[in-house]
Amino acid sequence: MLIIIISICLSSSFYVGANQGGGKHLVLNLVGSGDMYESLVPDIDGDNLDDPAICFDVELVNLKNQQVIGTATDCLSNITPIGSGLALVGTSYFYMPNGTLITRGSTTVQPVLHPTVTPDGQNITHITGASIGGNSIIGSTGRFKNATGTARLSGMVDMTNFTGTVGDPIVFDCLFIIDLD
Repeated sequence: MLIIIISICLSSSFYVGANQGGGKHLVLNLVGSGDMYESLVPDIDGDNLDDPAICFDVELVNLKNQQVIGTATDCLSNITPIGSGLALVGTSYFYMPNGTLITRGSTTVQPVLHPTVTPDGQNITHITGASIGGNSIIGSTGRFKNATGTARLSGMVDMTNFTGTVGDPIVFDCLFIIDLD
């Protein structure tokens, strides 16, 4: 319900631009099921070496008009159990027709406290969130080349069939708000 309310509010006040990933305020929805694979992400710990991550590829949807505008890869690193949840570093790649953005944030993942189902009927097991002060864009190409800005994540995932093994799926319905400087 919260995502629905946020979606309605944001879709009327942010412009993503002609289904091409344009504008200064991007409201992007990572949607779908992705199977886990191992990869590397740009340096996290300052040793100038890429770091290991588990990654998932899903569709990238323009929230304004619900059109698929590309793909996204969500990569999770430094996963640390805390209580019933997880703390991790999320590196997210947004592949759009006009260029690519790569964002990074410290992410919290917590089990849902109430039964949660998306409007499409997908059961949700965990809520995710991230926000970072300052620049959260760590890479960019095309029309986004040299971009800086902030990114915020409010998301829902279904980890019912995820055991941490390569090939295991996670179902994503994650909303990213990216404000370019």
